[in-house]
Amino acid sequence: MTDPVPAIEIRGFAKRYDWTLAVKGIDLTIGQGTFFGFVGPNGAGKSTTIKAMCGLIKPSSGTIKIQGFDISSDPIEVKKRIGVMLEEPIFYERLTCLEFLEFLGQLYGMERDRIIERRKFLMDLMALEGNKLIVSSSLGMKRKLALAGALIHEPPVIILDEPFSSIDAPTVVRIRRMLNELVQRNHTIFLSSHMLDTVERLSREIGIIHEGRLLATGSLDALREQSGLGSSATLEDVFLRLVGIEEAPKNE
Repeated sequence: MTDPVPAIEIRGFAKRYDWTLAVKGIDLTIGQGTFFGFVGPNGAGKSTTIKAMCGLIKPSSGTIKIQGFDISSDPIEVKKRIGVMLEEPIFYERLTCLEFLEFLGQLYGMERDRIIERRKFLMDLMALEGNKLIVSSSLGMKRKLALAGALIHEPPVIILDEPFSSIDAPTVVRIRRMLNELVQRNHTIFLSSHMLDTVERLSREIGIIHEGRLLATGSLDALREQSGLGSSATLEDVFLRLVGIEEAPKNE
């Protein structure tokens, strides 16, 4: 019996910008149906890794595969299998929310009836205003639309960079539930966020990146062991220990 193909497989990935090595040869394997949290300080290499995973930038060295397809040699096959929400999403802003989701559904080759079904579900979930121009929408509305766009085609691998930023609390609760349901249906979610409590609550496995290096990966229990902390330690405690940041003293 052969081992299943990983949802995400990164080997020796490095990215150099001029004289700066932003990511320094990371290795990471994420299985199908995993909720993976990716955390690190600003400038650690999170967004660089995400952009390389979805083909927006090319690795300086190493390989990145999604469901067995290499992003460098099979970019179209990879892009069929992923849904991506970037921290700073880009839109055709003269479209309405409805038109934008319709456009994406057609781009992914979805049947018309399926586009209508998925669009209605996501519009209701995100509380989107369908006939409002994107250019006239609030930041929170734009971010909800970007997430809806990442999910319209129900991709097996979902890559999310700060998906909850600027989104109202009731919608965040609904989104979390929906993401957990997707994982139960064997979708894989790669979540990057500065909200450590959210990452801790949602993720089965977590990776901590710092200064372009992957310091540790595994379950929260495994990270507690690697950091030398006890079973009551939070992800924030583990994070501060592993990246070498001293916790600010608490007020007495």
